[in-house]
Amino acid sequence: MKMFNLSERQMFLFALIVALGVLFIILSFVDIEVPGVFTKDLKVYAEEIVETCKNSSYRPSCYDEEIPKVMDHLSFEEAFEVTRIVQEMDASYWYCHVLGHNLSAKEASKDLSKWTEVIGRCPLGMCSNGCIHGTFQERFRDVEELTDEQVLGIIPQLKTICEDSENRKFTGLERASCYHALGHLTMYITAADSVRASNVCDIVLANGIEDFDNVCYDGVFMQIFQPLEPEDFALIDGIAPETKEEAMAMCDRFEGTKRASCHRESWPLFEEEIRDPEGIVEFCSRGLTERMEQICYNGVFYVLAPKFDFDVESISSLCEGLPNVRKGQCYGNSASRMIETDYRLQESAVALCDKAQDVSYKEKCYQELLLYSTYNFHVDSPEFSRFCNLMPGEWKMKCLNKEGYSVRLYSEE
Repeated sequence: MKMFNLSERQMFLFALIVALGVLFIILSFVDIEVPGVFTKDLKVYAEEIVETCKNSSYRPSCYDEEIPKVMDHLSFEEAFEVTRIVQEMDASYWYCHVLGHNLSAKEASKDLSKWTEVIGRCPLGMCSNGCIHGTFQERFRDVEELTDEQVLGIIPQLKTICEDSENRKFTGLERASCYHALGHLTMYITAADSVRASNVCDIVLANGIEDFDNVCYDGVFMQIFQPLEPEDFALIDGIAPETKEEAMAMCDRFEGTKRASCHRESWPLFEEEIRDPEGIVEFCSRGLTERMEQICYNGVFYVLAPKFDFDVESISSLCEGLPNVRKGQCYGNSASRMIETDYRLQESAVALCDKAQDVSYKEKCYQELLLYSTYNFHVDSPEFSRFCNLMPGEWKMKCLNKEGYSVRLYSEE
């Protein structure tokens, strides 16, 4: 009988195969996560979440709760990829701002000393920049009230956090969103003292930083009128107005842009009214200057676009019901809200502009998209080029030539 002589190399390979077989059997019976090995496809996670939420009375809220759970098995970045897949399966979930809060808060909580790095890892062009907001709030959620002296001590850091760094190159929109998140932050460090908090915005934004005071004030007052987490509700307990009259009385304690911002952010108390064109006009005409009225309308149109699920027909119907002087702004603000929320809504944004019945309203809408081409995207990026190529005729050429930098939409009164 002929004998086979195994070389040392053959014996080693045989032993390795046996060992891997044993390992596979063990992993089949033991619930152990091994990154990169035998893991589920991201689409499977998304399908399971959609299945879990299919009978929910409001699926977006269900997704806000279910998707963060995948971070027990997946990375921060992979959780956002799962989100993208869920959005492709369910068009009602384009506005995932709250989820952005939740995912970045969960990631930042792993090591709060690295919170600025988490901001740098937030995805571009989705969830309406909720990721940036959530990181801020997680970092300062449990901070006790700071004295005025302590606040001044952290001002140098606050002045730089929304500026470009090695971790992140901000678009104009991302910088605005970051300063808005900073407004939320000021409420935590001042124990929800809106006067002190808005004054911190003034200090941070003094000395040459671009005009982001409105968005910072909006963050201050949004914290009062639109709490999300239990900690947010606890922060404003006994402070937040519960009626329209109380809201107006609180806002009247402020003047100028702060008063206007307070009124804008009180919209949840007026939600039924602002779904109607006449109600919008009434809401935005409460003793405001022309410039502040324009910003108020902008705020309302930004709120309503996601509430209408970014549906072109529904938004167009709203815009056409407004006074002529506001129709073009309605189309433009709503279209820019689409690409601010998610880059994948570019086609819908262009379609909304095209839907405008009057050529002057179309022009106003495309002019705003032209501005947002350089404000919302990194110029020369693939997303920028794709967006410009969706624009019709002369608007396409203006966009590719980066003329968005020179667009001015509002009067300065």
